[in-house]
Amino acid sequence: MDLEAMYAEKVEMFRAAIDKQADEEIAQSTKEIRAKKSAAGKARAEHALAEALSQVRAEKSANEMQFKKELSRCEFETTKAVRTHRKKLIDDFFEELRGDLEEFASSEKYEDFLKRSLAKAEREPGGNFVVLTAAKDVDRVKKLTDREVRAELTIMIGGIGALDEEKGLYADLTLDSALESERDAFTDKSELRL
Repeated sequence: MDLEAMYAEKVEMFRAAIDKQADEEIAQSTKEIRAKKSAAGKARAEHALAEALSQVRAEKSANEMQFKKELSRCEFETTKAVRTHRKKLIDDFFEELRGDLEEFASSEKYEDFLKRSLAKAEREPGGNFVVLTAAKDVDRVKKLTDREVRAELTIMIGGIGALDEEKGLYADLTLDSALESERDAFTDKSELRL
């Protein structure tokens, strides 16, 4: 046999073996590249999904916060409106009562009230006291007592106050303070609170 043919045959076998090995390595590399490409695609997809989910959560949180803020504002406005309306009703009610008390202070029954108030003043501060009354009632009260009677500017509706200047005692028997006390007690009732 010819040596050259034999070398050519061996070179051909060697080339075939190298080509086969190269093809196998190429196939393996291609397989690994495809696997890496697939994994990278999955990672990108997961990252995109995580980003989208994060954005949805952020929007949800912002919407919830906006909703709570709006709800709080509405509750505040409602409470404010209710309180304003309630205050107006109370003001109207006590203004009507004030009118009734002013009407009472002009009636014949008012003198009996003044007599009872003077008798009560005799028991409360005791001793020597000055009778304080509304300017419009000074003459009327002077007819009912021997005590000194003075006009008091803070008494607008009627009634009397008894002031013992020596002891510093004061008995407030005025319709003004009675109305104010009733107003305070009325607004302090738990049923009227929001």
